Amino acid sequence: MRLLFISLFCFLLTACASSNLTSSWVDKTYPNMPIKSSLVVAMSDNLRIRRIFEDDMVQDLQAKGVNAIASSQLFPNKLPSKSDIAGYIKKNNTQTVFVAKLVNIEEKNVNYPGSRLGYGYGGYNRGLSFNNYYNNSYSYIYDDSYTVSYEFVNVEFTLFDTKSHKPIWSTASESVDPTNMNDIIGELTHILIKNLQDNGVVK
Repeated sequence: MRLLFISLFCFLLTACASSNLTSSWVDKTYPNMPIKSSLVVAMSDNLRIRRIFEDDMVQDLQAKGVNAIASSQLFPNKLPSKSDIAGYIKKNNTQTVFVAKLVNIEEKNVNYPGSRLGYGYGGYNRGLSFNNYYNNSYSYIYDDSYTVSYEFVNVEFTLFDTKSHKPIWSTASESVDPTNMNDIIGELTHILIKNLQDNGVVK
């Protein structure tokens, strides 16, 4: 039963939203919001992941009226260099560059307590009875707590103004057990667009 519960819990966790933003910042003094155009760059040597994220992000930005383009569309076989990006920006007068960068991948153990009631040692408790006292003591011998290992992926997103080269918006995300990258990317881009919209960066 316990193994069944753990398996069910893990399934529900991965089936539900597993990404969230851990921080967010916007330059409220930036005068050119909402933005009009952007080059989207996912800094990854995995061309498939890079293309999926950039395409999803571009599609969502375009839905908000931003003239956005994916770097993988311009440079499909390599991550563009700084000079590659500068050349495109100059030629097309692109207002912003949206950069996604992997920060950290870390495995963490999360402990879930069992059914111990936790009255502590010694002292009198008004709600104490033989049944709960004995059950509590019993569970210390047959501990039913358990630990589950999860993979946490942290990504940083920054939007730069191409004239000043300064950031005008940034945020960071944490995703748990990203086994299906398509689902995680779709979830992330939705969260990012909402944050951009809430901060007035896009319409």
